[in-house]
Formats: sequence, C-alpha cells, structure tokens
Amino acid sequence: MGACKWSKSSMGMHRRDVLKLGAAATGLGVLGIHPIGSLASTQPACLVPKVSGPGHVVKVSMPGMRGRWFPHAEAAKIAVEKAVTTLARESDLGRAWAKFIQKEDKVGIKINCLGGRMSSTMKEVVEPIVAGVRNVGVPDENIMIFDQFGGNMRGARYAWQDKPGRLRVINHPVVGYEKNWTRAEGAKGKLSKALTWATAIINVPVLKDHDLGGAGITCSMKNMVFGCVEHPPLMHREIKIALPHFYAREEIRGRVRLTIVDGSFCLYDGGPQHNPAAHVTHDAIYASTDPVATDAIALEVVESLRKANGLKPLAAVRRPATFLPLAEEIGLGIAARDKIFLETVSLPPFTGASA
Repeated sequence: MGACKWSKSSMGMHRRDVLKLGAAATGLGVLGIHPIGSLASTQPACLVPKVSGPGHVVKVSMPGMRGRWFPHAEAAKIAVEKAVTTLARESDLGRAWAKFIQKEDKVGIKINCLGGRMSSTMKEVVEPIVAGVRNVGVPDENIMIFDQFGGNMRGARYAWQDKPGRLRVINHPVVGYEKNWTRAEGAKGKLSKALTWATAIINVPVLKDHDLGGAGITCSMKNMVFGCVEHPPLMHREIKIALPHFYAREEIRGRVRLTIVDGSFCLYDGGPQHNPAAHVTHDAIYASTDPVATDAIALEVVESLRKANGLKPLAAVRRPATFLPLAEEIGLGIAARDKIFLETVSLPPFTGASA
C-alpha cells in the first residue's frame, strides 16, 4: 500500500505537530490495569518509528472484538490499551497515557452519537479511555464525556451525569455555547463550552460514510468541527474549505492530543445516520496524533467496503473527500497515502463470553 515510501522528512516532527509530553504516570495497581506490550506488531521493524509523528496511524485488529450488537468490554479494553501503548512506544500503559495527558489537564472525551444506538461511539471503547485518563492522575471532576445531543447520547447507552465532583457525561446545550462567533475561511460557529472548558481533548470518532454536504466521510476532523459548534449546517455549503480551516483554529487544534477511532464497525453508505444495510463489523481500533492521516485511512476503509459491496467510489457519487489535500496543504497532517505509515497490530481472536 506504499507504506515503505514514508521518508524521514515525513517522519520529522515539526513544532506544530509535537505533543507536550506529560509527567511520569502513577502506578497501575489501583485500577488493576496491566500492560499488554508483549503482543508484537506485525509491521516490519525497519518501518517502526521510535516516536509517533505526522503520518503515523496505529491499527489494532482483534477478530471477535464486536459481539452480536456491541463490542465485548474486555476485548475493547485490550485493543484500546494496545493501540495507545503502540502509538506511544511504551510497554507500560501508565507511561503511555502520560505521553498524551497530564494530571493537571481538564480532559474532554469527544464522542459521536449521531448514528444512534448502533452507529455511534461505543461506550465499551470509551471506558478504557476514561480508565487511562484516571490512571494519569486526572480527578473525575476534570473529565467530561460530551457530544451534541442528549437524546442521541442516551440512545447510544450513555447515561447523563452532571453531579459535582464526578465524571460528567453531558451534551452541548446543557453547558452552553460561547457568546462570540469563531470564524475561519468558509466557516463560522459558536463553540461549545464543553470544548473550551477542556485543556486536552481525546477525540473518539467512528468510521462512517457521510452523504450530507459533500464531505464523503465522518471520522476525526469532522467529529471535532461539526460536532463542537452550535449550528453545524451553517458550514455545510463550503464544507471542503470549512472543515480543514476551522479545525486549524487553535481552539480545536491546540486541544486535541489524541484520536482513538472506534472501528468496531464501519458504516460504508447512507451515513451519518444508521443504515443497517451498510453497517458491518470491522473489529479494529485506530490511534493517531495526526487527524488528517486518520481520515485518509478512514476514507480507504470506507472506499474498500463500498467496492466490495458493489457501490461506486465516493467521487463517482459527487462526494469526494477533497478536504484532505487542503488539510495537508495548510499543515494539519499527512493526506498522501504513500506517506502514511499504517502500523498494524494483529491480536488473537477474542473468545470471551458472548455479549
């Protein structure tokens, strides 16, 4: 797939792309979480970078991760933890999370529940993320799981919670929006106060086709842009310009530390709403610090499934993901597939109890 063409210049970490590394992590004993670094990557050693940078995406595959309806909790936990340790180049789970989150952070976990019960970020994927943030030392009062619509969140099995001193599970209208408009080329919107409250965001999108407005796909960048403003349809007219330029705003780009994609399923047509005719098991978790490379890989997955199921490419149905080259051009990450290093880790099939 061209991964061997990834040059040293592509791997170089520019100042705008470097994560601020956190302090050493606290012990793992309290939560009973153990590293699983003994499971080896299938990627040739000559291609494995010492430090994750632009163009690096980790894919952890685990056959059987998804049960009949939802992921098995234990399987999702193993896959998420392996994705984080692999990306961070750490065998110890605590040290891995500390590469992305500091105990002083206010951490927002941005999910995507627009697809309802079956095509949204699964809570089984979010739970080990919360555990990892806690393990760094972030107190529950400084952790917030958030999305746009309360009804969709409840439909996706997230119980609303906003009690003082506890982890919050909340939607935008409850916390409100900023008074002033945030503007970028082709875009304007009032940002959610859930976003601006956070000092660090873990973006947890899904793999979906998108047939509204011409984006082609919904994954990393769209979850943070259209999922964090008051009236997203205002940006649909110029979505291919609006999406990368709005993501480039420091309010978003400066907060997102890590993207963990729930790839337990893929919706390859009819998104962003749930379409049972095009909803398939994918049994994977993706992790990256590069939102553009993440979306390029998501596009590849969607296009592959469309082809396998007799559907035309997105460009042939007037939905090309042309925001990706522009996102690379303005410095948000790597879009060119031959410069993206997709590091694949294949875990043994999950054989636990049925969901």
